[in-house]
This record gives sequence, structure tokens and C-alpha cells, in this order.
Amino acid sequence: FDSKAEQDLAFVLENDAGVQKWLRPAPNQFRIYWDNNSKKYEPDFVVETAEDIVMVEVKRADQMDAPDVLAKAEAALQYCRYASEYTAEYAGKRWRYLLVPHDGVTRTVGFDYLVGKF
Repeated sequence: FDSKAEQDLAFVLENDAGVQKWLRPAPNQFRIYWDNNSKKYEPDFVVETAEDIVMVEVKRADQMDAPDVLAKAEAALQYCRYASEYTAEYAGKRWRYLLVPHDGVTRTVGFDYLVGKF
């Protein structure tokens, strides 16, 4: 993992009964581009629950409003909109994006808590 917060989130995902599946995407698994399609964005986690598929990014709290973080988030949100439109045609799950500050992740929270708070 790239940070303790990512390691803690993996612990939360592994131990949360509401999480059906989760993964750390492989390089090039998603084709999400930002900065006028010149840079590729790769999310930290993808989490499946009974209702949704959630793309999750963990960032340092002091970087949450950084222009590159916001640009990547917008690209991920657009990807989730397109994916949701597609899956809606085939009775699939809605895609969502979750940007979580590192200090919001502890091993004592549940995934639903993170989704509700952030």
C-alpha cells in the first residue's frame, strides 16, 4: 500500500460484512484520463456493495482541495456517470466515487460510515 490510510482502508473493507468484493485495480485496468486527456488516473480501490460499485481514492487531508486531486476526481465522477448509464441499461449497479481524507480512515469505522461522511 502507498500509505497507512490505504492499509487501514483495506482492513476495513476486508472486515465489513456490507462489502461484497473489493480490489486494488491493476495498472491500466481503468482508462480514466484527466488534464485534457494527457494523464491517466488510477483509483486506489474499487468496492462492491449490495447497492453500488464505489471507486475510492484516499488522499492526505491537506491535499483534498489541490487542483490535480480535484481534476482527477472530476474525471472519476464522469467515468462513474458513464458506467452507471451503461449498467442501468442492463440492470447493473450504480457506480459512485468517494474521495476520502487520510485522517478519516481508521480500522474502527465501517465502509458505510465513510460513504455517508465523505
